[in-house]
Amino acid sequence: MAIDKKNSPTWYKVVVWVVLIGLVLGMVAVGLTQIFNGGLSNATNSTSSNQTTSTQDTVTVIDGRYQPVVDAQLEMLKAKPDDFDANNNTGQAYLAWAQELMQSSSAQALTDALNRYKQGLPYLKKAYDLKSSDRNVGGNYAAALYASGNVAQAVTVAQAVVKASPDFADGWYNLGIYLSNSSEANAKQDAVTAFRTAIEKDTSGTLKASAQQEIDTLNKVK
Repeated sequence: MAIDKKNSPTWYKVVVWVVLIGLVLGMVAVGLTQIFNGGLSNATNSTSSNQTTSTQDTVTVIDGRYQPVVDAQLEMLKAKPDDFDANNNTGQAYLAWAQELMQSSSAQALTDALNRYKQGLPYLKKAYDLKSSDRNVGGNYAAALYASGNVAQAVTVAQAVVKASPDFADGWYNLGIYLSNSSEANAKQDAVTAFRTAIEKDTSGTLKASAQQEIDTLNKVK
């Protein structure tokens, strides 16, 4: 089953680390409550058990929807290992799978999502190597790198994308996101520049509010 590239989203705005931090803090809070209150009641445990089961069911449904798609793409790759579409579609399938898993709040779903990002990386890299001029391909590759924790590489790819496509507002916005989380010198300053460029290039106006919010946040940190 091929992925419809025309309808596939480009440049995923990843919030993996924010979600993970929130999840960890939530788990710590529950643990402390149990310690000071002598443990949760049976009714609460029952509710928690039902929520866990529901989350597992949701993940199972998501996996059941995407696994056949990925399997079909991998089968195609056996015959065409160097084919652009085959590699790009496989990478996009993994990205879509990861994005849907990210909607779940369970630790296992988030872990699975990170693994899907990492699994999709080789195929997105191959597609990017075959057609680096395609800004959406480069954008997807950079997003997967970022989600996998490779911030420096994500920045490098994103910079190449906007250099080749200077009017790509989404590209500038996502470059700003990556730079905001980079430890490189002047990264925060460069992030502000990227967000301002995104606002300038965004003819639809859909990025203005979120980009300005990112700028304001960065300026407060200075």
